[in-house]
Amino acid sequence: MPSSTFHDLLEACRQPGCPVCRLEGRALERYIGNLFYESVNDVKTRERLRASLGFCREHTRLAVDGRLGNALGFAIIYQDVITNILRGFEKDVISPSPRRLPALLKQVPEQVSATVQRVLYALTPHKHCIVCQQQEKTLHTIIQALVEGLTESQMTEALRSSDGLCVPHLKKAFESAREPAVFDLILSVHREKLEGLRSELTEFIRKNDYRFKDEGFGAEGDSWRRAVNKLTGDRIGGQD
Repeated sequence: MPSSTFHDLLEACRQPGCPVCRLEGRALERYIGNLFYESVNDVKTRERLRASLGFCREHTRLAVDGRLGNALGFAIIYQDVITNILRGFEKDVISPSPRRLPALLKQVPEQVSATVQRVLYALTPHKHCIVCQQQEKTLHTIIQALVEGLTESQMTEALRSSDGLCVPHLKKAFESAREPAVFDLILSVHREKLEGLRSELTEFIRKNDYRFKDEGFGAEGDSWRRAVNKLTGDRIGGQD
């Protein structure tokens, strides 16, 4: 029986943009929202966030700009992280050396080398962002469902009728495929879509020539934006 991710992908293929980006974005938004709602005061979660110095820049901006977290939750998390950093600054703290530190210590006066070592250790994340790790797991699940689903005509037709995958997710799908027919399908679908996008970009460039500016833009008017998204992936939190 097809998984819920299979059906979610079919629905996402009916929407604009990369269907994998869409599902990935929705899953991460739910994960961040649940973390703020349920886990801000969880001891293990707080320890994990201390080790990573909070969230990475990308997922901090997603949580803030997408209003997925709340002010109190951010205050609790980052008050704890900053307290831990300050604790690491103290003279009675013995910290392991961060990577590459021995070479640096040769360049600083001996009397401050212990302080440099201690402070740099306190300012260095020792684990990856917790949301990044969840993103990797989520993406693996979605890509596997897509690749396995492409043995079914329903998924094949859905992908053909969609905007196709962004280049980063196209690469992931190609790396995950094992069946020759699936390789051929993924390649043929996306060659056609990339060729179509290239043609629109060519027309957009032509119409920017002053000799043809009075023709006006058609569907190719936003081709440059779609090309950016195609090469980098749709912005998480930017889907309708």
